Amino acid sequence: MKRCSKCLLPDTLPNSNFNSQDECFWCQTGYPLYEPKGNARLKRILESHRSQTNTADCLVGLSGGKDSTYTLYRLVKEYGLKVEAFTYIHEGSVDFALENAKNVCKQLGVKHHIVSLKNQAHLKSFQDYFIAWTEQETAVSAGLTCVACKHLHILGYQIAVKRKIPMIVWSSSPLEYSPFLAIKNKQDKKNPFKREGLIKSSYQFIKQAIKSPKLCKAFINNFHTSVYGCLAVFPSSSYLSKRFPTIKSIMFYDYETWDPQKIRAEIQEQLNWKVPAEIKEDWHSDCVFNIFKEYMFQKMLGVSYTDAFLSNQIRYGLKNRESALIELQNSKKNFSEALPRALAFVKLDYLASKIDFDCFKEKE
Repeated sequence: MKRCSKCLLPDTLPNSNFNSQDECFWCQTGYPLYEPKGNARLKRILESHRSQTNTADCLVGLSGGKDSTYTLYRLVKEYGLKVEAFTYIHEGSVDFALENAKNVCKQLGVKHHIVSLKNQAHLKSFQDYFIAWTEQETAVSAGLTCVACKHLHILGYQIAVKRKIPMIVWSSSPLEYSPFLAIKNKQDKKNPFKREGLIKSSYQFIKQAIKSPKLCKAFINNFHTSVYGCLAVFPSSSYLSKRFPTIKSIMFYDYETWDPQKIRAEIQEQLNWKVPAEIKEDWHSDCVFNIFKEYMFQKMLGVSYTDAFLSNQIRYGLKNRESALIELQNSKKNFSEALPRALAFVKLDYLASKIDFDCFKEKE
C-alpha cells in the first residue's frame, strides 16, 4: 500500500488515480472545495430569519461535541440570538457527550430538548445491517448501519415546528466529508463531488439486496427507520424541505471557518467543555457506532473515515502530514483496542469469530 505524497489516502482506495508525483485524485482536485462564506453573510441570514415573536430565533442540533458546542456558544454570545438546542440520543450514545450538552445549555441559559427513537429502533437497525455486512461486505450495508442517525434531522424539524422556531443551525464541517461514501460520489466535470440522487442510490441498494438476503431482510425489518432515514440523509434534503417548508436550515461551518484548535481552546476556556481522560480523540467519540463505521471501511478498503478526515485537514493547512500520520497510526491502534468492547456494548460479541481485529494494522 502506498499513501499519497501530500495527504494520507492510499492507492488502495477506488478512484485514487495517483499521478506521477504520487498525488491522489483528491489532492489534485482540492477535495472537498471548502471555502467559508464569511461571518458577514451568516449574520445577514440570521438577522433576516429572527423570530418575530417571543419564541427562539433558532434551534441548534447539539451532540455535546466540540463543533456543535462552539456553534451554540457563538450564536448566543456573538450573534445575540435567542436559541434552543436539542440532542439526539440512542443506544450507541456515550454519557459524557450528553452531560457536556446539558452543562453547556445550563451555562448559556438555553432550553435543551432530548429526543430519541422509540423501542430501540436505532440499535435494532444497526444490529441488522451490521450482521448483513458481516455476511457480505458492501459499502451499501456499511452505510445503512447508521441510517437511523439521519432521523435526528426529522426530529429537529419536528421540534422547530412545534416550538414555532423559524430556523435550525447544524454543525457538520465540510472537512468531515469522505470520498468513499456508501453511495459513491458522482464524478463529472461541473461538480466532481456531487452525490448521486435518490433514484440511483436506490438502484445501487436493490442490486446489493438481490445478492444479499440478509441485507434485504434488514431493510424489511427496519422499513420505516430505513426509508425515512434515507429520505432525510441531509438536513437540506428535498424531502425535509417539502415536509417542513417554513423552516430555514443552515450549516454553521459553511460560513464560519472550521478551526479545531481554536474551537477547542475557546469552549474549554469559556464553558469548561471537556472529554474524559480515556478518550483519545474528540471527533465522533460520542458514538460507539462510529467504531464500527471505521472498522467496516478499513476492512473493505484499507482506509477509514479518519484517514479522509485527517487528509482533508492536511489539504487545508490545519495539520502537517507528519503529525497527522502519527495521529492516524494512534487512531488505528485505539480503534483496534476499542472494537471488542464495542461489540459487547451493542450485544454483538457473539460475532467475534467473524471480525478481523488485525485489519487496522498497516499493510505493506
